[in-house]
Amino acid sequence: MLPIENIAGSTTQNLMLYLSIISVLIFVATLIRLKSERLKKAFIPASLLAGFIGLILGPHVLKIIPADIMSSIAGLPGNMIVIVFAIMLLGVPKSDKSLKSQAKTLVPGVLQFYIHDFFQLGLICLATGLIFEPLFGTNPLFGSTFEMGFLGGHGTAGGMAQVFKDLNWADGGDVASTTATIGLMAGIFGGMALINIGVRKRYTKYLTTKAEGNAEKEYYPKERPVGSSTTISSDVVETFAFHAGLIGIAILIGWVIVWMSKTYLSFPLPLFPFAMIGGWMLNKVIQRTSIKDLVDRNVLLRIQGLALEILITSAVASISIPVVLAYWKELLIGTVIVLASTLVIFLWLSPRIFPEDWFEHGIMRYGAATGVAAIAYLLMRTCDPKLESDAGTMYALSSTFMSPYIGGGLLTSAYPLLILSMGVMNVGLLFTGLAIALILFLKFAGFWIKNPTMEQR
Repeated sequence: MLPIENIAGSTTQNLMLYLSIISVLIFVATLIRLKSERLKKAFIPASLLAGFIGLILGPHVLKIIPADIMSSIAGLPGNMIVIVFAIMLLGVPKSDKSLKSQAKTLVPGVLQFYIHDFFQLGLICLATGLIFEPLFGTNPLFGSTFEMGFLGGHGTAGGMAQVFKDLNWADGGDVASTTATIGLMAGIFGGMALINIGVRKRYTKYLTTKAEGNAEKEYYPKERPVGSSTTISSDVVETFAFHAGLIGIAILIGWVIVWMSKTYLSFPLPLFPFAMIGGWMLNKVIQRTSIKDLVDRNVLLRIQGLALEILITSAVASISIPVVLAYWKELLIGTVIVLASTLVIFLWLSPRIFPEDWFEHGIMRYGAATGVAAIAYLLMRTCDPKLESDAGTMYALSSTFMSPYIGGGLLTSAYPLLILSMGVMNVGLLFTGLAIALILFLKFAGFWIKNPTMEQR
């Protein structure tokens, strides 16, 4: 073991040490990712690879990174997700476009998100109540971990870790991070496999040849795309510092909401969804003032991207292998259940609710339901390289009605409490029933295609 712990000192020094370790992991993983053709063809992001490298260097394998430092690194995802969510609705300009003309595609797109979410929660809760709890003695809160990991991702898993500790199930954070890793891999490898099957069966409309490798340039030595703009003179303040101030205000608003709930209602809440509410409230004010001209959404997205890279790397690197091994049976069975439901929703439901480009719309939601938004766009760009469909636009509009509530939003943060108050079986029956009810609503409310055509070309 290297004497890394001897470097540690004050709290701020420790934070610098942890971020330095994560930064080195990301740097090394980026070099490997750029040089490896196999990783390029598999679309493995550098942050995920960095997490696996950290996991190997950690206390459960090579023991190069000590257990106490890795334990502290495990706290980074819970803080990074607050930044990610604070930015989610911050800097979004007011839209004058009417959604009425897009309802035929938008409504099914939004409801398909909820169907994915409710099945991921409901079916795993039923499995927990019927199988895991009586046979393996599993904590009933296990029922919420697949929805957090698959549709929520590593950030949600990290953000909910403290909630699980407060509810006397400390393993929950590691289990949710593991399901997030499984989901990310299923999104990448499963999504690419589905696209290639779609090409062969003529389900894809715009892609006619097998999807191989990454057609996009992976680095830009000379002609570099513009990632953000300077909105205020550096004589006044650095643009990134100004935008960091906005993020700080959003987080403080969320913190006040959480503090008031805990102080006056004795009801503890996770910070990250309310940081998003804080960002939304701040944005409402900004968009009505001249300050909106100083806000560049792309600057905020760059900061959000940095937080996401740190989040994924630290979440994967700090997964407790003993905890994963302790729950391997539940994780294996749960993965089969969730992937089966996700595939059915994609392959059976999508052609029945999307009047055009069903595969392109469906594959985006498959990517979001198993991984993260980046995987959703990756899969969509692979099967629609010239962006000829409106799948990307509809996905973005759908996210407005999804992100604040499910897959890491307010409902996700409430699921563990619902399980404890209602019982895991009742929650399972309720949300499985809601998912089926949404499918029936689509069928009888005029959004159903009676004789769908799977082939699009």
